[in-house]
Amino acid sequence: MRLLADCGNTAIKLALTHDGGVWTHERLDAKPEALSGFARPHREAIAELVVLPGSNAHTMMLRRWWLEFCSGKPLRTIGAEIPLPDLGQYPGCGADRILAGLVACRQQGKPVVVVDAGTATTLTAWRFDAKAEPARRIAFLGGLIAPGAKACSVGLSALAPALPVVEPLGPTTGALQHDTHGAIAAAIGIGYGPMIGACLERVRMESGIEDVVLTGGNASQMIEAGIASRLAYRPSLVLEGMEELCRG
Repeated sequence: MRLLADCGNTAIKLALTHDGGVWTHERLDAKPEALSGFARPHREAIAELVVLPGSNAHTMMLRRWWLEFCSGKPLRTIGAEIPLPDLGQYPGCGADRILAGLVACRQQGKPVVVVDAGTATTLTAWRFDAKAEPARRIAFLGGLIAPGAKACSVGLSALAPALPVVEPLGPTTGALQHDTHGAIAAAIGIGYGPMIGACLERVRMESGIEDVVLTGGNASQMIEAGIASRLAYRPSLVLEGMEELCRG
């Protein structure tokens, strides 16, 4: 059994894999006690930890936790001990985008646009050519990166400290708000979906790809706003990509 860890900016996603597939996974607070609570029942069966670095602080905390939790068992890192494939991506392109595109194309068997709604929302077009040699079947075509809905609120407050950080409301919220908190929360909730929708339409138009695969912790915002259907949602997509890479 393998333990996978996707170290995001706001949380750590842990998964246990068995027989080549993701058996169970959970989005956790980046705290040692939360990690231990997930992994402890399976400690003896876990053979190794594989880490997808994201947040440096979360990655370093995870490494310290692993040394105490499973001392002596190996830790491998995506991008170091496990190299990322060259799919035509630009230098510095996020490893999570590469993994999501890799597994989405292989499992769907066709070109896709992957929308990953996390702290940032990324939209990435991927070409898939079933007739090409295996190493050339999947190719990165490009895409867009937008701030997540919560990041819009945090960024606004950072530039205008008199304004509060708020939790965005939904897309059907009324626009005639009567206080600053509600006005910000409603504006982001109403406007965020159409912004991502416009980005997605441009990516589709320029790539010629219609099919969408959705993932990320804030995917419910995309579904509620009509950006993608619930059937397109794949909550463990990046973790599945990590496992596929681990298996070569």
